[in-house]
Amino acid sequence: MVTAGELYALVMTVLALVALAAAIPVLRDIVREGRERLREGPAPPAAESESDDVAGVRCHHCGTINEAGFVYCEECSRQL
Repeated sequence: MVTAGELYALVMTVLALVALAAAIPVLRDIVREGRERLREGPAPPAAESESDDVAGVRCHHCGTINEAGFVYCEECSRQL
């Protein structure tokens, strides 16, 4: 006879395996995109014609203007 605890453990294991199987393609795509970005190198700096009245911090790596208070760039995810 199967106890409720054993049945619960079996169901949780199956659900975890299904979630892992669904996550693998997404994780693989994230890794591929990261490799492509590394091969391409840093993005060219943003055009200097942007107005200076925009409140924010310019990323030193990719040139994206981020809102004030951000610690990491929203485009390249590097520390500002």
